[in-house]
Amino acid sequence: MLASVAVRMAASSRGKVRSLVSLSRTLSTNKPGSAAGDYPPPAEAPASPPNSEPASAPQRRPKKDPSGCSVLLFPGQGSQFVGMGRGLLKYPNVKEMFTVAQKILGYDLCSRSTGLQKTVHCQPAVFVTSLAAVERLNQEKPKAIEMCVAAAGFSVGEFAALVFSGAMNFAEGRKTSFLGFFVHL
Repeated sequence: MLASVAVRMAASSRGKVRSLVSLSRTLSTNKPGSAAGDYPPPAEAPASPPNSEPASAPQRRPKKDPSGCSVLLFPGQGSQFVGMGRGLLKYPNVKEMFTVAQKILGYDLCSRSTGLQKTVHCQPAVFVTSLAAVERLNQEKPKAIEMCVAAAGFSVGEFAALVFSGAMNFAEGRKTSFLGFFVHL
């Protein structure tokens, strides 16, 4: 009995799913720069028997070769370890980042040997070290930075991604990401 109800529900929603898929394909094939209101309304999916092929496949946008692109993913809390930023101090701007963080926090992130399991210490360390790692990447593989098409982050890594992308500067990211840490002090 329950199985037959599930089959009927699946069959009745199949048209709605096809309509959503059609809308998704329409939106993803529109040319960049077109206004949001320029999207054509979704085509109604014709009723077709189950297990049949659609009459015509929608046009797909041309595939791009991803080998020339890079994406930066910034870690969140849980990726930290004692001494994680020490090897990065030799790269330009990294000492300055850690110095600014020290002035705000009142302690040196690089010399912190305990307490990284606490959010108040861990998240500033992950934020600054993530941006320090970008400086290293920029020195060793500048093409990866130049060809970056996206940046994302998990938890506090989102702030590092926003700073890297230019949506925030280091000072804004530092203030925003460190703001939650001062509540705990």
